[in-house]
Amino acid sequence: MDVYQQAARAMQASEEGKGQLKQLCLQKEVQKKRATYAVAAEAAKHVKVVDGLLKESGFYEANPTFWPNLARVMVYDALFGTGLKGEVRKGAGYAVKKHLARIKRSLHELMKKQKVASPQELIAKKKPRIPIYVRVNTVVTTVNDVIAAFVASGWRQMEAPDPAAVLEAGKAQHYSESDKRKRAADGDDEPEAKRQKDESGKAVKKGKKKKGKKGAEDAAPAVPQGHDRKVFYRDPMLTSLLVFPPSSKFALIKHDVIRTHKAVIQDKASCLPPYVLLHCLPMVSALDRENPEEPTAGTTVMGPVLDATSAPGNKTSLLAALSRGKRQVYAVEKDEGRAELLQKRLTDFKSPKVEVINRSFLDILPEEYPQVEGILLDPSCSGSGIVDRVCDDNLKTKQAGEKEEDEKRLQRLADFQFDMIRHAMTFLNVRRIVYSTCSIHRQENEEVVQRVMDADADEDGRWQLADIMPGTWGNRALPVFQNAQHCIRCSPSEDHTNGFFVACFEKAPSGKKKRKRLSKQEKKKRKRAKLEAEAAGESGDEVEVVVENASDDEDEDAVVETSARKNAATPAKEAPKKAAKEAPVKAAPVVEEAEDDKDGDEEMEEFEEVEEDEEMEEFEEVEEMEEDEE
Repeated sequence: MDVYQQAARAMQASEEGKGQLKQLCLQKEVQKKRATYAVAAEAAKHVKVVDGLLKESGFYEANPTFWPNLARVMVYDALFGTGLKGEVRKGAGYAVKKHLARIKRSLHELMKKQKVASPQELIAKKKPRIPIYVRVNTVVTTVNDVIAAFVASGWRQMEAPDPAAVLEAGKAQHYSESDKRKRAADGDDEPEAKRQKDESGKAVKKGKKKKGKKGAEDAAPAVPQGHDRKVFYRDPMLTSLLVFPPSSKFALIKHDVIRTHKAVIQDKASCLPPYVLLHCLPMVSALDRENPEEPTAGTTVMGPVLDATSAPGNKTSLLAALSRGKRQVYAVEKDEGRAELLQKRLTDFKSPKVEVINRSFLDILPEEYPQVEGILLDPSCSGSGIVDRVCDDNLKTKQAGEKEEDEKRLQRLADFQFDMIRHAMTFLNVRRIVYSTCSIHRQENEEVVQRVMDADADEDGRWQLADIMPGTWGNRALPVFQNAQHCIRCSPSEDHTNGFFVACFEKAPSGKKKRKRLSKQEKKKRKRAKLEAEAAGESGDEVEVVVENASDDEDEDAVVETSARKNAATPAKEAPKKAAKEAPVKAAPVVEEAEDDKDGDEEMEEFEEVEEDEEMEEFEEVEEMEEDEE
């Protein structure tokens, strides 16, 4: 299919809320995906200007049946892109070419009216620039080896982290003629054709320099003093990340390090949730019994973990890399096609101990995976924080009622996100849940977390928010509820990442300490206390209550003493009845052993082989079940 037609269809679908523009352009059935996305993304950024030109020039009056989105794409490429392509002697191409002179006149009039020198200045707001982050796949290689590979191919590692220098270096990047459309997709540098224009606006012929003091090469941005064009540095916080200039994306994609899956392009903000889930970053964590009020890293051990929305697999592969093959990772993806892509990606990355589950997370019963202790939740969201993603506002002029519809969509997303978190909290042994979105909207971030905490408070109130990187990460969540600022936000302008939000829920320990599994010696002492009580005529149920209520910090001898005091308090009239029911031959030797030999382990073992106390076994089973539950 024609690139213009595909781009117009993607824009139409995005406008109707059927998906994000980039995803729509990269679907399986789309041919020439990169070129399609490049022209669609640029046309969407210029849509307001182009729509104004089409209206002022009378294009739709002359072509009343022309598809608006196709007109947007073709007119953008004719005016701002690399020129109109394809058949122009008939059909849509002919219609646009025939009207192009009028559209250009409208463009010049608009530039004069707005008092701008170039068409690019008509775009009121430019997207923020952020670096390109490359995460090293530490499963198959080391960070030093990847750095050496980049240095060998002409890149220079900076001595100290300098985001500003990397961003400036990106402005000085130059690309070949074949990379124009690729650069247009990122919106980094102006195409060569736009730079090769004289003062009257006429394009200079290919291969010829403009007469005068400045040529086409002089028109390009100069390399900032003290900065190279191909530089990178190692991120000081997430040390497996390398940071590159924004304009280096397509050069990196072609690099052998990326092609051989030794590294992957992944934004820094997207790497944070796995690091938080496995406590690889400083946090004030309730699960850290030794330092519950101090920020620590790596002090809590997490068992098997589950990624509830895994595809395309970047976060899942990072979980596997951080686990180093010592932890089972479950990767859940409900869509069959995306699950297949996820499996292939994890195979390419050689991610160890990862099991792909092709189901909806909400359909998984908690008892199916009782071993899971940590859950990563990055559910569907508006994607409003992604810098490279074209905002819906660029694709349509909102009419009355459309803003209300947007609010309803955000509320539907927030309800879904709330349901996902609450379902994760029902898993039997889960202790930590990390919730993240690539959204900047309060409805999907702070308000969802607040709803979850309020709902939990109405029940047992066991969940609380861990304080993520206090004093380390400055950009915090909006202070709209108690402890909201334990969560973090990521900002393109402040943190040089995509817009992101991360919250960490932890199941607070119960009021009493978790019971330890009893050793054989401790069990013998408890049995001895039980048998002494029976010999004195006390019922098993009463003794069980005594032992159950004994504090875990008490010495076992104190439990025996407590039992003895209970025996003394038993009414004398009940003793003859008990003595009649019990066989004194069995009870007497036990008391004798307790008095004559306090250790008495060998004799106690012989006695236990002769007779099993069914009530005591039942007591231990109940106690062990309680331990497992806690």
